[in-house]
Amino acid sequence: MLFRFDWNEREADDLLRSQDGPVGRNLARDAETVARGMRRRAPVSRDGSHGRPPGYMRSKIGWSMHRDELGLYADIGTTARTPDGDPYPLYVEYGTRPHTIRPKKPGGTLHWVGADGTHHFAQEVHHPGTRAQPFIRPALDDLRRG
Repeated sequence: MLFRFDWNEREADDLLRSQDGPVGRNLARDAETVARGMRRRAPVSRDGSHGRPPGYMRSKIGWSMHRDELGLYADIGTTARTPDGDPYPLYVEYGTRPHTIRPKKPGGTLHWVGADGTHHFAQEVHHPGTRAQPFIRPALDDLRRG
């Protein structure tokens, strides 16, 4: 018995590497599951943070699909940054060590408004650090429960 096998590269590519194929649809579903879990778990400060409104970090959580030489991948995360451009969500996820905060300009003054609305000024602040509030890694566990 003789068999003939014709490989259609375009069909295989659509099936395995296209965003519209079953692999792409599954990847999109998983990416949305993780992003939704991150949004659900992301802590929201009552007063906001770094001059940003409450929920700023959570509002920046999303995902996008891309393709490289290895195939499809989903980029899931948050684009939230501190005013200095630092990756604020990583500080939330892992916490921070105690550190000293000084003005950017020599001789400058730090200023912040307390929870009670009072204004505070200082030459430096000895910040006690923050505890970790994981919301990214636990969201990945949602895929296991799935």
